[in-house]
Amino acid sequence: MKFKMLFQTHKIEKITTIAFLIAIFVMTYGLLFSGHNITGDFLMDYRNTVKPGTPIIDRVTGAIGSLERTINNDTYKKDDLVELYGLTQKTLDKNVISDPAYGQIYKTSFNQITYAVKKQDVNPELRSMKKLKKGLDEIGIPLLYIQAPFKLPENEQQLPANVRDYANDNADRFLAGLDKEGINTLDLRKIFASNGMTQNEIFFNTDHHWTIDSAFYAMKSITGTLNANYSFHINEKYADISNFNRKVYKDYYIGSMGRRVGKTYGGVDDFTLITPNFDTDYTVYERDYGGEKIYEGSFQKAVLTNDYLKPGTPLDTNRYAVYHGDNAELEFVNHNIKGGKVLMVKDSFGLPIYCFLSLGVHEVRALDVRLYTGSVLEYAKANKPDVVVILYNADCFGGNMFDFDEK
Repeated sequence: MKFKMLFQTHKIEKITTIAFLIAIFVMTYGLLFSGHNITGDFLMDYRNTVKPGTPIIDRVTGAIGSLERTINNDTYKKDDLVELYGLTQKTLDKNVISDPAYGQIYKTSFNQITYAVKKQDVNPELRSMKKLKKGLDEIGIPLLYIQAPFKLPENEQQLPANVRDYANDNADRFLAGLDKEGINTLDLRKIFASNGMTQNEIFFNTDHHWTIDSAFYAMKSITGTLNANYSFHINEKYADISNFNRKVYKDYYIGSMGRRVGKTYGGVDDFTLITPNFDTDYTVYERDYGGEKIYEGSFQKAVLTNDYLKPGTPLDTNRYAVYHGDNAELEFVNHNIKGGKVLMVKDSFGLPIYCFLSLGVHEVRALDVRLYTGSVLEYAKANKPDVVVILYNADCFGGNMFDFDEK
């Protein structure tokens, strides 16, 4: 009897091993012959994540990470596997899903998916801001920090009872520290809270970013602050939605977290494109790693990156980047406006903001310090903006988002 059980166990293990090897073979074959440009995808990921001048050991580590992400992203029948996984979780009625990228993905009572942020020591970021302000004060350029919201609301428990999100706590302590240092702030979280907007109105259900509608809504507060406190004269019509076209693409977008769990579990978002219904004339400079691209024409032609909305593109295409994103340095020159220069240091929440803001001022420059290797202070000295704006969401602490010095 014991021998028979051992034989059966060995047989099951053998069958499982064979099935596993077959699965690996099929996935490898599919990866190699599925039509994916694996080399191109790897090089693009490496270029976007490893900065020039990175030490050789870090380059090797970065290359390994890029290769791993490329293989994961190009896995044969990946979308089908993700959908099957998501369907399983939904069938089990699970509101918490383990994920290698986010740790855990949670489904909220708003039927949105999100992740939690750990508690961070914000003192290093406060020191960076203090140093930047001192340098800007010496050349007479004011500094404004704008706090964009995080997906989980401040006063509602949307996570399991034993899980706490610290995004808003981190931001609160940081803003309090800025106030002590005499650094001006604009807390957009309070603006949304006072308006009574729901999380579904403020954020995509499947992504961590705010919707284009809520980013546009934030513009009224931003332009009002610049006019009231920084001697700008931005016409109110540039933050009035009645002067814009608003096109809704139904069921057209799956965000970064939605791609992890599939549309069966996370759903599909609508995507709204907001564009001016008045004449515009731009020159836009896009600079990365010493190269430059120039775009000229209207807002729709020069500012937007329309490829992200082309018919037939996959649902997991990053529609949000239609508002000209993922560059080290951008310069928007609005030929129809004579005054006003803004330098914005931003994370991805800044994409729609700098595009909309450029409608009301002559020049907007945008830097992403994760990609830009120069000094923010030296950049400001060279280009002499009327104000330097730092715009980050509440999950910006504990990394390199406040590395304003030359790398």
